[in-house]
Amino acid sequence: MAEATSTEYIELKRSVDLLELGMYVSRLDRPWEETDFIYQGFQINTLDELHALKETCEYVYVRAAKQQWHVEQDSLPDKNISQERITYINKIPIDQELNHVRSAYKDACSQTSAILDTIRLSGELKVEQVNQVVDDCVDSILRNDSALVWLTQIRNKDNYTAEHSLRVCIYAIALGRELGFRELELQNIGVCGLLHDVGKVRIPKDLLQKQDNLSEDEIKIMQLHPIYGKKLLISKSGIYPGAVDVAYCHHERLDGSGYPRGITAERIPYYAKIIAIIDSYDSMISDKPYSKGMTTLDACRHIYQCKDTLYDKTILGHFIHFIGIYAPGSLVEMNSGEVGIIIETDNEEGIKPRILLILGSDKEEKNERIIDLKKGDISFTNTPYIIKKSLSNGAYGIKIEKYLDNIILIPD
Repeated sequence: MAEATSTEYIELKRSVDLLELGMYVSRLDRPWEETDFIYQGFQINTLDELHALKETCEYVYVRAAKQQWHVEQDSLPDKNISQERITYINKIPIDQELNHVRSAYKDACSQTSAILDTIRLSGELKVEQVNQVVDDCVDSILRNDSALVWLTQIRNKDNYTAEHSLRVCIYAIALGRELGFRELELQNIGVCGLLHDVGKVRIPKDLLQKQDNLSEDEIKIMQLHPIYGKKLLISKSGIYPGAVDVAYCHHERLDGSGYPRGITAERIPYYAKIIAIIDSYDSMISDKPYSKGMTTLDACRHIYQCKDTLYDKTILGHFIHFIGIYAPGSLVEMNSGEVGIIIETDNEEGIKPRILLILGSDKEEKNERIIDLKKGDISFTNTPYIIKKSLSNGAYGIKIEKYLDNIILIPD
């Protein structure tokens, strides 16, 4: 393309959910006189201005230099997302990374709980603490994308909100890696994941911890948490601005059936579409006081059935490819009757993982060993191992953290 000799400006129509700081708004979707804006045409310099536009309008027109817009921007998932995908490779084996991050994961759980407790008690958000937790997760996932995901299967029912937030952060970073995000984008999506449910600090604890199904009125109270999350984050300086939109929009659905606003696909921010899938998946596989979690396979099936109605099909395809049909850390029963833990899946099909066998065909503990379905390992029945079915967390009383050392110590 020839280099421009002078600056020529054009107007571009933009959904308010795709606006960001620094853009110049030249026109609104309504007369200026019907709004509270003082100036007819202004640059977005503050988060307050950004969110005033989102509250007032559905779309606006932004001014941009013509030579900067030779790419059709509406074809991109989000203006903040790199057009060029980065291909990552695991730098170290999963056993080494598990050994490296096992204590760090526990610390991250404690840090996340402390972050939410501080907001609950004082309204203060410790941005440096948030960024440190996310940075550590990004570093680990760039070294090996399965280790932290494996550790997310270790769950504590008594601290669900904090651990769920950390798990969504980890899944989001790992999916961002699968999507080819740059490192800064991995940091941003991680912050969005960690803070997506921050509004729940304003929901009564007895409601969050209720042992029975919620009543209709209680559901309405629970569905206020995206609004609370937006209000909490919009007033905080130093936090990634996109986290505000994700906290507000992660329960919106493509067909408009979500909440709190019931907006449809074109108005839902790209990062919110990512977090929506991950948040739903982790919720489905988690035990609740009133229900048992699904298997990872059933959760993937359920979400996939809702592609293009509730969830973005393209993002969902990448998520299922990344998580695999059998997620790291999940339990499976083999055709031999033996039971094992998925260690990692490193193949295009996503159905031939490495597995740590822990129970024999009689469902009693056995000497652990690792098998690799990709290599066609043979069972004691002299037939190739095949996964018979996926199991829920805790099946046969298994606590997967008990076997962490075995994965680290048993050679490949």
